[in-house]
Amino acid sequence: MPLNLTIVAVFAIFFFAGPISAETAYPISRIDGMNKTIRLEREPQNISSKTLFTDEVLTAILPSNRLTSITSLASDPNYSNIADRLPKGVAQLDFYVEPILNNFPDLVFAANWSEINKVTQLRQAGIQVYLVNTPFTLAAIEAEITKLGELLNRSTQAADLIANMQGDLASLAEQKAAIERQQWVALDYNSWGTASGADTTWQAILDGVGLINGTAPYEQGDFGQVAMSKELIIKIDPDVLFLPGGLYGADPASNTFYQQVINDPALADVQAVKNRRVYEIPGALRGTYSHHIVRTIRYVSDQLSHDLP
Repeated sequence: MPLNLTIVAVFAIFFFAGPISAETAYPISRIDGMNKTIRLEREPQNISSKTLFTDEVLTAILPSNRLTSITSLASDPNYSNIADRLPKGVAQLDFYVEPILNNFPDLVFAANWSEINKVTQLRQAGIQVYLVNTPFTLAAIEAEITKLGELLNRSTQAADLIANMQGDLASLAEQKAAIERQQWVALDYNSWGTASGADTTWQAILDGVGLINGTAPYEQGDFGQVAMSKELIIKIDPDVLFLPGGLYGADPASNTFYQQVINDPALADVQAVKNRRVYEIPGALRGTYSHHIVRTIRYVSDQLSHDLP
């Protein structure tokens, strides 16, 4: 092929193929969720995940041969959104120093609330430990996914995951607008007598659905929880009430707490109970703070859409 035609052909390949995937240039330094600087000299190949958040995200953006371990919770469908698609051959280990060391990771992802003595022991043994922020807003979830992509040279895959989140949310815009027009006040209520406040992923779910958080005026305690008595439920008088559920697709009739709430004479005049807008949320969807939170938003939106006036 003549030289000029070769140049044209090469240019065409790059032009029509679109942008080249962004790659991480090592060494890199990043600040983790406890303000410690982590420096990676090269792309880590053996990754140990010690949070359910990183279990769910890393299995979405990494090939399984780069994962040396995930948590034991990853296989529990009550908590995990990947229980039905665990990566084959990847060990399930909790946050114990010796098993992690014997797993030979290049990099360990743990939560910013992890036991600091264990983190210190791993670092003293020469293992890099990155403490992940615990996000409770959609923007913070996306930011953490982006950081994981940068650290692991998987920025393109992380960006694709975020784009899928945003696309799924955009597809719910019409449902959200219809729900927002109702100006419904919502509570999530659990058997130990609390509801989730503004500084929790529950607020992100309500914002995504188009609901108002009934706990907003009240003081939050540990983990963003608001003490919730029956008297306070009656005072707030929520239009919608959400209760913890079991596995996805489980019959609410089998849930003792659900039956107690909908049949409690003290709550009979609460709008949510009176108008039969009391819903269960499967545990794995309710508890997630990874990209799967968009599935939770869709689940709640779909439940409410069936009962719109």
